[in-house]
Amino acid sequence: MTQQLSVKLADDLAERVRAAAGGNVSAWVQQALQAQLDREMWQRSKEIDALLGIDDRWTAEQMALREQARGQAVQ
Repeated sequence: MTQQLSVKLADDLAERVRAAAGGNVSAWVQQALQAQLDREMWQRSKEIDALLGIDDRWTAEQMALREQARGQAVQ
């Protein structure tokens, strides 16, 4: 399912979008919007990780524990 949205753009921005879109403005705008939403979600995820203390060190520790547990399960 799709929905049609309407936006108003300044003339110069509209020209740039049309030029960048190469003939399919709808698809180009959809990809641009999805990319922006993905960036925002990734940023929020990183902020939440920081609040929880999840960083590169924590991840490395968790991976080491997992590998240690796998090694013990094999023996």
